[in-house]
Amino acid sequence: MMRRAFWFILLGLILVPSVTLATSDGQTTRLFMPDGQLKSHTVRVYVTHDISANQQPRLMLLRSHSVTKKAVDEATQIEPGIVAPGQEWVERVSGQEVRRSGTLLLFDLSTLKFRYKAMMRVMPVVSWTEGGLKHIVVSSREVNLGNIIAAIGWTTLVVGIVVLLIIFLAWRNTANPLQLLTGVEGYLSLSKTQVACWTVVVGGVVLGYSMVKFEVPEIPTSLLALMGASLVTGGVGYFRDAKQVQAATAGGSQTPTAPKLTDLLRAFAPGQATKLSLAKAQMLFWTLLLIVIFVSKSILDGAIWNVPWPLVALMGFSQAGYLAPKLSP
Repeated sequence: MMRRAFWFILLGLILVPSVTLATSDGQTTRLFMPDGQLKSHTVRVYVTHDISANQQPRLMLLRSHSVTKKAVDEATQIEPGIVAPGQEWVERVSGQEVRRSGTLLLFDLSTLKFRYKAMMRVMPVVSWTEGGLKHIVVSSREVNLGNIIAAIGWTTLVVGIVVLLIIFLAWRNTANPLQLLTGVEGYLSLSKTQVACWTVVVGGVVLGYSMVKFEVPEIPTSLLALMGASLVTGGVGYFRDAKQVQAATAGGSQTPTAPKLTDLLRAFAPGQATKLSLAKAQMLFWTLLLIVIFVSKSILDGAIWNVPWPLVALMGFSQAGYLAPKLSP
């Protein structure tokens, strides 16, 4: 009886393919999927084992369901579009960069259903067949997969509510929210408007990628320099305008003026007629152009765009041209 049971168990092991954690050169096979990838982009998955396309590699994305219901497509085994063995990549482990080699698998997950969510947390699992055996490798941690469309929608909603709240509070106090952006002389200030635009844009992009990656993303140094230069320009310009207005009025009262959008292109001097300013037009041009490029590149690249330093220098030159007439005697 015992001998018959032994043969049944042995026959089962031969006929049923085993599910194992694959090994390569005596080392445990690892799966690495970069965190915060967007489903609208080609999703990268790395395995520290040489896998070919004829070994039928497949990807499963397991999800937790403490609150949400199990999705219909969760058990789907996704076929890669490209299988590239012999690749190298760098992982960050405990703050250290570790170089690994193996197979790169590229997947098209654009049809994955996110509903209204900006991010979905998944546990990637890769399986393949080798030597008649089915091998499975599971990631050591869950990763976030982002939906840029939902992230843009939620970001626009949140930023819009905050801006409307600020406008409402300003309206309750002064009846004209544009006075938040005026200088000491009462005209609309280009430097303040630039600072406000960059604050809203950078804040919106950081909020969007915080939703996607579920952590505060790293802000590039060039972007910090760009915003810092805008703040310095606004501070120096405000200080100089205050001295000119004080000298012109000599303690007298100044007639308040209503701020208008056309003030962004005009130069003002106490006791002189207003005129169009080429320096202000150039600064406004570069500000709007760089904001459009920054938002577009951040969406297309799937990360906060690291503004090239030559563009930061161009903005610095335009701000210097804006300040030069104010600082001249």
